Amino acid sequence: MYSDPDVDGISVRQNWGDLELTEGIFDWSYLDNVTAMAAAAGKKVLLRIGTGGGDIARGGSCPTWVMDAVALEPLPPSQKFYAFNDNGRSVTIAVFWDPVWLAKKTAMITALGARYASNPAVKIVGASFANASSEDWGVPHTPPEVNAWFAAGYTSARMLDAGRQIIDATMAAFPNQYVTLAVAGNGPTLDPDPSYVARNAVLEARASWPGRLIVQKNSLGTFIPTAPGIGTPWELMWNSRPDVAGQMVYWCFGDPTYRVNQGVPIDPSTALVNSVNQGLGYGMKYIEIYRKDVTHLLSATHYAHTVLTSP
Repeated sequence: MYSDPDVDGISVRQNWGDLELTEGIFDWSYLDNVTAMAAAAGKKVLLRIGTGGGDIARGGSCPTWVMDAVALEPLPPSQKFYAFNDNGRSVTIAVFWDPVWLAKKTAMITALGARYASNPAVKIVGASFANASSEDWGVPHTPPEVNAWFAAGYTSARMLDAGRQIIDATMAAFPNQYVTLAVAGNGPTLDPDPSYVARNAVLEARASWPGRLIVQKNSLGTFIPTAPGIGTPWELMWNSRPDVAGQMVYWCFGDPTYRVNQGVPIDPSTALVNSVNQGLGYGMKYIEIYRKDVTHLLSATHYAHTVLTSP
């Protein structure tokens, strides 16, 4: 990846539980190494720390000591934890607005900024606050899950306050970088409308930090609604231009499920080119493409690089 002229940047990820092994004690070795390699190759870095999915000891990204700290709060478990099924795995997370969770996470973000905000290779930093499973936006919203959220004290205002704290902390910690927020909907019944929280979080962040927030969709494929996506969750992307970006929903090469094409067989190179064209329709400034595709679909990757970097 580092020597490929069609790769403009590297998306660097690490789990919070692997970065901050105990509170305030960080292992910077992985991030230092990768950012140094990217800098030496002249590549930009998009930095993400995974915080979703619950306790890292149970398959998530969050440090065990954070979950233990939330457990010690003088609140009933139903008011500070939320459990759901994630593709067959039972997951327990701290509710998004929990004050202990937010304090520990913003402290980590501050430490991350102290380490990398002055690094010229780091151009973009990911922020997330509505991410149950990963750093992609994800709020479980089947009818039973919605009932459980309300029982835990969910309100749109609480979600927006949590988002404001995380975004503000990231902006303050990284004054020299863009901040990207992956957005999606919350289903039809949690909020006044499915995109209510994402839309208002974007509006608030852009009013407070003009010119610095990138709005991103991490589900790019051939099948997305064609721009402007009126009446769909993609309408927010259209309305958030010009600072918008995307991430492929999956890789195209070697996927027998053809996920990027909703299960319909398609040539992998064609799938990638068509997906990139869909993203260009929304004015995406960059697209995150999986390493497997970059190494196997050379002509399609070159096409993506050319059209995304052209005036």
